[in-house]
Amino acid sequence: MNLLQISTLIISVISLAVAVIALISTSGIKRLKQEFFVGKSGGNLEEFIVKQNQKINELTGHADLMEASVRDLRELQKISVQKMSVIRYNPFKDDGGNLSFSLALLDGKDNGLIITSMHGREQNRIYAKPIKNGKSDFTLTEEEQQAIKESKNF
Repeated sequence: MNLLQISTLIISVISLAVAVIALISTSGIKRLKQEFFVGKSGGNLEEFIVKQNQKINELTGHADLMEASVRDLRELQKISVQKMSVIRYNPFKDDGGNLSFSLALLDGKDNGLIITSMHGREQNRIYAKPIKNGKSDFTLTEEEQQAIKESKNF
């Protein structure tokens, strides 16, 4: 065999390999085309593509709306009650039962209020004190301070 024959044989083998690879790729594309476009003519295919594009645009609009809603919810969450604690106690040693309580309701930045109900034999008093950054301008009882401290661990 001379050099020309060997070169021709190598080129033929390479061409055959490329043809086989192309045939395999084409058969995959044909299978995909059959599954995706089954029963669709040229006119139907254009209509199908337009409808799919409309659906994609609708979904994109919905996704944008959902993103905006999530952003709004995140902002609202910052000012919602996230931390709470109730401390029950008996402020009057001569009266029975832990019927009094202090309830701390705080947001993510430790702002909110504390509600205290002092139950006595003859009366019940309820107090509300604003809380800013975990502190109050009003004097806090030991139980109120404890409620604030425990609410931060909630």
